[in-house]
Amino acid sequence: MKEEENPALVQLANQEDAVLLCAVAPYRSMRISPIDEVHASIGLHEEFAFEAVIDEIVSRGLIGKKLMLVVNTLGGAMHSSFKVARALRQSFKQIEVFVPHIAASGGTLIALTGDVIVMGIMSQLSPLDPQIRYKGRQISALHARHAYNRLCNTFAKKTKEEAPYPQQALADKLDPFLMEDWHAAVSMAEDCVAKILQMSRYGEDAQRIAIALVREFPDHDNDIDYEAAKNLGLRVARYDESERNRRVWRHFRAWLGGSLFQESATHIVRYVLPRKD
Repeated sequence: MKEEENPALVQLANQEDAVLLCAVAPYRSMRISPIDEVHASIGLHEEFAFEAVIDEIVSRGLIGKKLMLVVNTLGGAMHSSFKVARALRQSFKQIEVFVPHIAASGGTLIALTGDVIVMGIMSQLSPLDPQIRYKGRQISALHARHAYNRLCNTFAKKTKEEAPYPQQALADKLDPFLMEDWHAAVSMAEDCVAKILQMSRYGEDAQRIAIALVREFPDHDNDIDYEAAKNLGLRVARYDESERNRRVWRHFRAWLGGSLFQESATHIVRYVLPRKD
């Protein structure tokens, strides 16, 4: 995490009278042993990095400024993503979020802090169904709950002996405590998403959009582009709908490109503060 000195970005911050902030998960992983690699994921490092940036902004008396946030990430821990999003929304009255490529999973939650989310032809958000570890792999807690509900429907009018063997075998493996964990994960995700949307002034639409993002997509990897985001009721804008957006977009896409292929195990966080003459 450090302050960016690029003259073009400094000029942009002064022109917009805004704090510029860029958080990038590079596409290159970091090798930590001959056989192990680590990819950047939203977690403890990102919590402290964003906190440090906000503290620096406060110390310079700039907390009332607009925030222009560039996000590129595949996500990470739901709770860390929520804490970052909450801290941003508590610290800035006006936020513009730019997604030149992908802000998936926890990155989508952070993008929801925007009073507007600016998207282009390659931009992607994602559903927010929580991911859990199960037998050594990542699965959606929502998928687990769907599987449970299907079994419940199977046995609604059948005894165990009447059901086909595969359903009997699955029923024998049900763990009520695991089921409760999955249900709690989905409920927590809906609550986190709704809170960020409420803080971002979505009003009565917050709960509806939260439920849609958590429950209504068939897969966690669904591509939510500009049109899909607009249909959900998110406040989105196209990068090319004004000359100003085009100009800012070019700066931010170049800024993103400077970090995208670095080797890092954590998100690269850079910021630019407007400077008085």
